[in-house]
Amino acid sequence: MRRRHASLPVIFAALLLSSGLLHAAGTPSITFSPEVWKFGAITQGARVQITVLVTNRSRTPATVTFVSTCSCLIVEPISQVIPAGGAASFALGYDSTDDTGNTAKAYIVRTDLPGEQRLSYVLRGTVRAEHFASAAAGAWTRQDSTGTSAEHPRYSVAFGQPRSTVAAISYYYTPGCRSCEEFLSTEVPRLEKKLGIKIDIQRKDVLDPALYEELSSFALSQGQSLRAIPALRIGTTLLQGDQEIRARFAEALTSSVPPTPAAAAAVPAPLAERLAVLPVVAAGLLDGLNPCAFTTLIFLLASLALAGRGRREVLVIGAMFSLAVFLTYLGIGFGLFAALRAASAVAIISVLLRWVLVILLFVFAGLSVYDYALIRGGRPTEMLLQLPSALKRQIHSSIRTRVRTAALVGSSLVLGFLVSVFEFACTAQVYLPTLAYLARVHRQFDAVGLLVLYNLCFIAPLLVVFGGSYYGVSSTRITAFFQAHMGKVKLGLAFVFAGLAVFTLVG
Repeated sequence: MRRRHASLPVIFAALLLSSGLLHAAGTPSITFSPEVWKFGAITQGARVQITVLVTNRSRTPATVTFVSTCSCLIVEPISQVIPAGGAASFALGYDSTDDTGNTAKAYIVRTDLPGEQRLSYVLRGTVRAEHFASAAAGAWTRQDSTGTSAEHPRYSVAFGQPRSTVAAISYYYTPGCRSCEEFLSTEVPRLEKKLGIKIDIQRKDVLDPALYEELSSFALSQGQSLRAIPALRIGTTLLQGDQEIRARFAEALTSSVPPTPAAAAAVPAPLAERLAVLPVVAAGLLDGLNPCAFTTLIFLLASLALAGRGRREVLVIGAMFSLAVFLTYLGIGFGLFAALRAASAVAIISVLLRWVLVILLFVFAGLSVYDYALIRGGRPTEMLLQLPSALKRQIHSSIRTRVRTAALVGSSLVLGFLVSVFEFACTAQVYLPTLAYLARVHRQFDAVGLLVLYNLCFIAPLLVVFGGSYYGVSSTRITAFFQAHMGKVKLGLAFVFAGLAVFTLVG
């Protein structure tokens, strides 16, 4: 059994002093009784506890929080609000199972008082290695402020477990934490072998004020408070406390590191991701048949006919126009997707975005059903989800100008871009919810592939119509076909909106 070097208390105290954790000279606003927990000489495996009285000598109420710096330290309650001039008791516990020799530990104590936001509470003593097996069986021993012990039944306070809230990995711990060293030297290599990956962990001493502030700020950015040390950060995931780290480290790794082919085959994707292609394909096809886009396409064909364009020219214009629409919508999609993906990485925004998306999808589903009823009633011009009249006029004006130009390819590309931008005010009703849905797909590579697939489906009706026009199908026949099935398109969109909402909830 290794013994801790006899100079450790001195080293530990020096670290505390150099880090600024000990309060500066003068009358402190927060005091502890006893000032230091001297637990004396105990047998390895013994579990001791003490009640510490914390007094607030300031003129304002103070929130005092004890943060454990290793799994061997427990506290109940973790945090209390102490009135001005008042005091509160904290039950502290120390499990010596992993320690031997001269030992020093510390709780980080956080307050909201100016100048005393970060303090510490130190405990020290000697842990004897003999008779470990019998001592580790485990009753808690309550000590008074002098370190005198009295046998006490197993500590009855139900110390709360840390809550969770994701690959560069940072491990925040305190030097001399044996369970931390055991985790790094044993558990990490085991997971490396099991998962077939290289785990590179950056060790960070939480007693360094800058590193402590770094960890505390990151916890706040994730909607958490700093509750326990050690803490482990993987991407935007934060695990706090030795127990939570050991329980969830493998899960966090597999979600942040691309899986090997064997691992990917062994662990199936969630149901919502395996079926994600279905609503995306349906949304893309129906959005391409959306009255916003399709009526513009019909007007373009009619304008080409009036301009005297031949079938070969119509085919070239259609190909260039479709390419421009595809690239424009794909570019818009990538930009919005990246923004939504970044927002989804923040826990509170992700939850908010999810429920806003679900509500909007059900609203659009209801409006699409309403538009379907209007079409069935012979009032298609009164539809709610359609392009505003001003934008329709702008699109028609651009088409009339461009179809007569001699620069066939360039003009078609410009026309496709302009029409896409103008139509986005209407097609975004389908596109934006789909992008928000894709931002929640777990694997980013799959989400990008689905985004490309959506836009291919979106231009598929364009390609079919231009192809039909090349083979002699008139714009009049296309218009009649579309008008006969416009109600079905609206009903299909209602089902797509509702399906995306359900898949978002399932995911």
